[in-house]
Amino acid sequence: MKLRTIAPAATLVAAALLTTQPAQAAQAAPQQAAATCSLVVPSRLSIGAANNNFVAKLGSNCPATINTAVWKSTPAATMYPEGRLQFLYHAREVVFTVSGAGAPIGTITWKPAGGATDFNGVKVADLSGATSVSKSASAAALTGGRKGSRTALLTTVSYWRTNDGRSVRWANKQVLIQYQDIGTTTWKGLAYVTTNSVGQVTYNYYPNRTRRYRVYVPGTSSIWNIFSPVISR
Repeated sequence: MKLRTIAPAATLVAAALLTTQPAQAAQAAPQQAAATCSLVVPSRLSIGAANNNFVAKLGSNCPATINTAVWKSTPAATMYPEGRLQFLYHAREVVFTVSGAGAPIGTITWKPAGGATDFNGVKVADLSGATSVSKSASAAALTGGRKGSRTALLTTVSYWRTNDGRSVRWANKQVLIQYQDIGTTTWKGLAYVTTNSVGQVTYNYYPNRTRRYRVYVPGTSSIWNIFSPVISR
């Protein structure tokens, strides 16, 4: 007789366990992962003035609710303390300045300084890093004249020296003079020439027609390459 009274109670306990297990499983479900916010910075930083301004943007994957996001540059590249790059008050784009005196040369790494937060300081996204390459700017000027069948081309080359923050002539630099025939789109090499002690070199030759000319200045590990403006002579 006791077995008949206990069996219904055991059935009720088992049913209760079955109904509570799904609720417990739902409570244990993991929270949704935070979004990722990318930083878009120029891949090439050209240092050629006392103050060099560049634009950084939040990536298209960054949530619209971001109020504050901060990165730090290594080595320190911006004028902010610790090389910070700060997006404040829902800004999606900021201008940052790199000083021309003592600017870092080489690879700049932009590392997250915490996460992206909303207006209430609640984290809404993880920040991802980025890199840029910083080098000194170079400059090339080309002038020329024709007298009879002779064409004279004068090249002047300079670069920005970050040690003391000024532009200096590039002495003993080999450059390539190129030409393009009128009506064509192909540039051809004319001559390699080397600048003198004041960063200039003159080249004379005798073409039988008017051509376009430009000068190519090869870069180095610390100075960017560049083409001069085109002239016709």
